[in-house]
Amino acid sequence: MPCTVARRSLVKCPKSLQKFGFCGLLAVIYAAKLDMPANQAQLRVLFNKVKRICAMQPGKWKNAVPKRQGGISFEHTMCLLKHYNTCNFHEVRPPTVGKITLATWLRTQTAPRTSYIVHVGTHAFYVHVASSIRKWTLYDQRGPQNRSDLAVLTKKGGHGRKLVRRVLQIEDLLLE
Repeated sequence: MPCTVARRSLVKCPKSLQKFGFCGLLAVIYAAKLDMPANQAQLRVLFNKVKRICAMQPGKWKNAVPKRQGGISFEHTMCLLKHYNTCNFHEVRPPTVGKITLATWLRTQTAPRTSYIVHVGTHAFYVHVASSIRKWTLYDQRGPQNRSDLAVLTKKGGHGRKLVRRVLQIEDLLLE
């Protein structure tokens, strides 16, 4: 009889790494249940590993300011998830792709007991929805954010106002 993989509690991004722009990698870390880098040296090792896996140029991110280091595209996100092979995933196409904001998507497009990687503009989030669609949590470098943080997300310039570009639904693999 199959049983589901026990969900580890998600480790918050360390303060020393919050200045780096690795939100997409962070979403992959959460989805693939990888170990969170604890310091900049471990983050650099992760960057090098990602560059090899995704066949990126060795000098990528070298001269970029920290907020640009570690940025990956949606295609790189899928490449990394395929490589680590710890979860199933598929792209979810909202009915109004490119016309729905993150805040609206959170209220209308999520399903209970699911996880997603959501790309908005140049930012990515890992989203976990608990037993109710009203109990969602966004994870990025700033730490977990939930429904009580919606006012901050939707203020002028906030990510909640940005248009959803692409969404991957994440499913844990079953153990046999």
